[in-house]
Amino acid sequence: MQEVAQQAVREYVERTSRRELLDEVLDEQLPRYAEALERLGR
Repeated sequence: MQEVAQQAVREYVERTSRRELLDEVLDEQLPRYAEALERLGR
């Protein structure tokens, strides 16, 4: 099962450019941590 998941991730990363992947992660995760990041920036 783990090998199947790893292969799926590899294939996804190969199909998606690194920039697109980074944009997607930031769009999904940045709002989640926005408050904490704001506090750290003070």
